[in-house]
Amino acid sequence: MRNQPKIGILLETPLLQNIIRGVPTYEKVRIYYEYGMNNGVLPILFDFKGLYLKNRQVRGFVWKPSVQRYVPTVCSLPYVVHNRVLTRSPKLKALSRLLGRRLFNPEINRNKWRIHLLLNRNPRLQSHLPVTLKLCAVQGLKLLENYPVVFIKPAIGSLGKGISHIQSTGNNHYLFRPYKGRTRLLSKVQLKQALAKQRLINHQFLIQQGISLAKYHGSSFDLRVSVQKGRKGEWQISGETAKVAQRKTKLTNLSQNGKAVPAPTVLQHAFPNQNPQIILGKVRRLALDICRTLEKAYPAFADAGLDIGVDQQGHPWLIEVNFRDLRYSFQTAGEMKMFKNTYYNPMRYAKYLLFQSR
Repeated sequence: MRNQPKIGILLETPLLQNIIRGVPTYEKVRIYYEYGMNNGVLPILFDFKGLYLKNRQVRGFVWKPSVQRYVPTVCSLPYVVHNRVLTRSPKLKALSRLLGRRLFNPEINRNKWRIHLLLNRNPRLQSHLPVTLKLCAVQGLKLLENYPVVFIKPAIGSLGKGISHIQSTGNNHYLFRPYKGRTRLLSKVQLKQALAKQRLINHQFLIQQGISLAKYHGSSFDLRVSVQKGRKGEWQISGETAKVAQRKTKLTNLSQNGKAVPAPTVLQHAFPNQNPQIILGKVRRLALDICRTLEKAYPAFADAGLDIGVDQQGHPWLIEVNFRDLRYSFQTAGEMKMFKNTYYNPMRYAKYLLFQSR
C-alpha cells in the first residue's frame, strides 16, 4: 500500500458514510478499486471532514480485500484527486488552487444560462442549442408565439426536478403542466398569472424551446452520453444509452420514472430506414465538441454526462450538461461495459496525470 501511487476520490460526507457502512448507493466505488488492483494504483475515499489542507494530509478509507471492508487510513494528500462533490466549499476552492488540473473536476458554475452562453459562443454548436431565454425577461413568454411547446426549467437543478411544460393548443390557450399539481388549460392571461403565482417569472428560471423528439414505441427519448478524459488525457465517449419517457410525461429522467434502454435498440426503432451508428456518430461528435468548448472556461473539467435529444429528422440537440453524472442509467440499461468505463476512465485519466505531471 505504501508504495502504490494514491488517487483521491472526494465524496460528499453522507455518501461516504453510507459506503463505509455498506449501505447500497448509486456510487459503485468498488469499481475504482477493481481498476486500481489491476493497474498499480490505490484509490483513497475521503470527504471534506477528512481533508487537512494545512498539513496536506487526508483521513480516508481504502478497500481491504482480506477483511472485505473499508478500513481507515491517514496519508499525504494524493497527487491527483477525482472530485465527485457538487456542493461549493472554501476547501474545494483551496484544493483547486493547490492542485490545479490535478483536481478534476473543479468547482463549476452550473447555472444553465451561464452554460448556454458559453456554448453559444461556438458557431458549430448554435444549431444544436434550443432557443433559451431568462423567464424574467420581457421577451421570455414571447417564445410561446414561435414554438408550440416550451419548457420552464430551474437555472440550477438536475434529475428533472422543477421542470414545467407548456403546450399551445391554438387560439391563445395553453396546456400548463406544472412540476407539481394538475394540468390546466389556460388563456395567456391566466397562464401569466399561474406562472407568477408559482414564482416562476424570475432570474432563477429559464424558458426553453421544446424539441419534437423522435419516439420509441410512442414515447419521447433522449440519450445520456458519458464523455470523459481517459488514459491519454483526451476526451472520449465512455458510453451512451437512451432514456425513454413515460407516455404521460415528456421527462426522460430515470428519477421521473423514465426507463433506460440500449441506444441502438431505440434508434433502430425510431429510424428504421437509417443506420443507428450514423446518428450515434453525430451525437458523439456533438458531445465531444460540447466538452471541449466548456474545457476552455474550466481547464480542469474532465467528466460529464450529457443529455442529447434527437429530433424526428435525426438532428441532435443538447438538452442538458450534468457535471457529476450519476452513471446508473448505463447499469439500468444493462450496458455493463459502458457502466464500468464511466469508473475506469477517470482512473485512467488520474493515472495519466500521475505520471504526466511529475
